[in-house]
Amino acid sequence: MLEQPHVCLIVDNPLRDLEGLVLLGRHLAIKGTRVTLVPMYEQGFDVPALRPDLVLMNYTRPNNADLIRSYKRAGILVGVLDTEGIGGKNADHFAELVKNTGCTDILDLYCVWGHAQHAAFLKEKTAAERIVYTTGCPRFDFCATPWRAALRTPSIPSGYVLINTNFPTANPRFSTGSAHEEDAIVKVGLTRDFARQFIADAGRACHAMLNMSISLAKHFADVQFVLRPHPFENIRFYDAFAELPNARVIQEGTSLEWINGARLLIHQNCSTAIEAAMLNVEPLSVEWFNTPALRLEAPTAVSRGAGSEADLIELVKQGLDGRLPPVTAQIEQARQEIIRDLYAAVDGASSSRVTDVVLRTIMTARQGERIAAVVPRPSARGIVAGAVRRTLGHKASSALRRGYGAAEDEQRRVGKAFTPDMVNLVLRRIDAASADGRHFRAKGVAGETRRMARTISGSSLQLTEAN
Repeated sequence: MLEQPHVCLIVDNPLRDLEGLVLLGRHLAIKGTRVTLVPMYEQGFDVPALRPDLVLMNYTRPNNADLIRSYKRAGILVGVLDTEGIGGKNADHFAELVKNTGCTDILDLYCVWGHAQHAAFLKEKTAAERIVYTTGCPRFDFCATPWRAALRTPSIPSGYVLINTNFPTANPRFSTGSAHEEDAIVKVGLTRDFARQFIADAGRACHAMLNMSISLAKHFADVQFVLRPHPFENIRFYDAFAELPNARVIQEGTSLEWINGARLLIHQNCSTAIEAAMLNVEPLSVEWFNTPALRLEAPTAVSRGAGSEADLIELVKQGLDGRLPPVTAQIEQARQEIIRDLYAAVDGASSSRVTDVVLRTIMTARQGERIAAVVPRPSARGIVAGAVRRTLGHKASSALRRGYGAAEDEQRRVGKAFTPDMVNLVLRRIDAASADGRHFRAKGVAGETRRMARTISGSSLQLTEAN
């Protein structure tokens, strides 16, 4: 009898990613897989200690290349389900970015969201064709039956107008300023000139969006407005908007649950416009202070564009009165094509597709059919980091990091933590929406040996069937 497969799922940003990965984990568990949710910042401790069959990474970039190499050298299969699966200006740009900044030549699996990314990966030779699969992304399963019923009900009664902002470079939550953000943009393969232009344009657009939001809430004084900043934005920037009696600024929950309760979505270059189209909530794009550097074609194409504040006020008024005319044939076609190209389908089955290819990859490796790759050693820095983790263990390493590390790095770690209660709340909603009658829960992963207990973070969670 084959040993039960074990898969570790790396959780990057719980606000964005946790629900989709919990749904994926449940699908894997139903297929007899041992599933562990691992916080991104603790994976260097927990994945080597747990030694799963496969670790499903949140991306492959220069900052995690040493970890990927170390996992592979330890005999662990490595797959990627990219949390930024529609990043870049278009599918070709995203494929080129991943090719230039990742270590795709040693991966065992790459799950792309849509058909356009799959075609681009093959055209750019980003990764070997045999490991690239079009799966969609599990977090968008909540746009379709039955999982839409598992979306949490927002803390504000439905019927509000939602404003989603997307300015993490101009209004960063975790970094100290534009220099850090500029370096981050350059590290993913863009030019420094573009980075500077993008940050400058984003700064102006961020202030314009705030002023527009205040003006809009004042104009429709009897309508509830909710502004939801990007998870990596500093929420305090929007305090002036929050002071209005009919305005709230909220940075909790998923974008999908807030869109699900909205009458309209207002945005600029935010991919949540596509999510709104999936959920049949009309997206309105603010265009009069958009720029070529900022513009993302897909969110703009699926939206009704407002060329001025007066245009936006009229669109909002029509939307609130139920008088919006049908979208043009061009917008309707764009919605259908973009959802297929970038997200595969709105069918609630992305988790099932990822589950199938993950288990297929493990089975192929167990049967000895996987082509062996020469895995380079981690960099000198990566080797030292690994040695420190093994020698000091988690507790001492964490104390050393807190004592000598940057404050903003520690804030990132705190902002990306998740608890058993958070996961169990999601599981209860998913269990209730499912027709299979099965119930799961999350529990902490403890070390089975003294050495493992010293190494492991204690933050990773294993999914188990409750009954």
